[in-house]
Amino acid sequence: MAATSSAEPQEQAEPKIRAVDFSQPTKFTSEIRRRIAGALEEFCEELSAELTSELRTEVEVRIEEVGQHTWAAAKAPLAADSIAIAVQEGEIARHMLLSVERALALQALECLLGGDAAQASTERQLSEIDWALAKDLFTRVVAELSSAWEDIGGPSLRRGEVDTEGDAGVLTPVGEPTLAVAMSSSIAGARSTMSLLIPWAVIEPIAAGMHDVGSALPAVAYERAGLRRGLSGARVLLRAEVGSVQMGIERMLELTPGSIVRLDGRAEEGVTLYAEEVSLGCGRPGRSGTRRAVRLEATTERPKRAETYAKLGRAELERARAHADAAGSAGAAGGAILHSIFVRVWAELGRTHLALGRALELAPGAVIELDQAASAPVELFANGLCFANGHLVVTGEGEWGVQVDALV
Repeated sequence: MAATSSAEPQEQAEPKIRAVDFSQPTKFTSEIRRRIAGALEEFCEELSAELTSELRTEVEVRIEEVGQHTWAAAKAPLAADSIAIAVQEGEIARHMLLSVERALALQALECLLGGDAAQASTERQLSEIDWALAKDLFTRVVAELSSAWEDIGGPSLRRGEVDTEGDAGVLTPVGEPTLAVAMSSSIAGARSTMSLLIPWAVIEPIAAGMHDVGSALPAVAYERAGLRRGLSGARVLLRAEVGSVQMGIERMLELTPGSIVRLDGRAEEGVTLYAEEVSLGCGRPGRSGTRRAVRLEATTERPKRAETYAKLGRAELERARAHADAAGSAGAAGGAILHSIFVRVWAELGRTHLALGRALELAPGAVIELDQAASAPVELFANGLCFANGHLVVTGEGEWGVQVDALV
């Protein structure tokens, strides 16, 4: 039995051999890649919401691939005509490179100028106005990236140089380990790409914190960061209010086409921009293309809240009108109840919706495009209900007024 046993062939385990590709850096551990990918997923979601609001069309940005290479290998697949944006972290050796496909920039510009992304020309040369709009757009992209970066322990980021023929001033050794993140974008169905190249020098100062659970931010900090991002992406109503006045509802119901409503606001002071019911600042009314717009001239140091009254509904307004008609027929005594009710009447140039984070970052010089056409009438509201429209006038005393064109 022993001899037979020894004669039986011994099954040998096949050696497991793993080929190591020495051209692929291994600096970025799986945990670091996971943390960065998670932050960039959040970035893509926030950027999608921001661009959807800014371009007024559906935008989706998502991560397609994350891989580590040398700096030279990470740059090789980038299109020759891509727009390079330096993402600055502070020291020149710690800059990232954001590469945006030219088609993406042209699609976004087409939307900003009132066109359709699908109709964007791929051959158009960028004018000075195009460059100004594009740089402002890239600044917002980097601002969203900065929020995500800070959540993993990194410093704030800012947009640096932008160019189409170089590296935007980002100087990195060709052999530097680099994390390459490829992202796709879809603007109203028109697809394009952008890439973010992150050299190891950028990650090294915060790498230990990504591995050391004990030194990482506590869970509550991440929850707060997520809450902050969520709130900053929430869309709020922006109103361009010309002025307001408190008046008895009886007087309001007496307004007819041709009547002039005098408002408590001087024309030279412009209009007030409100986010929901809280003032952001004052600005000068104008137009942007075919739409109304407000150029912010000064932000409010101490935001004020618009005076609020009980909401007036359409049914209540119709009942009040019917009561006023009946009172008119019955004589002056019948209108006593209406004489004691007051409403806040105000005029608006228009409205739009904006991400809360963007609204809070508005600074003097910013142009806020409204949803209303430049030729649309100015609307009059009473306790939140639009009851008439007309056109702006300036009284002899220099105050805003609205001449009523129609009751609604």
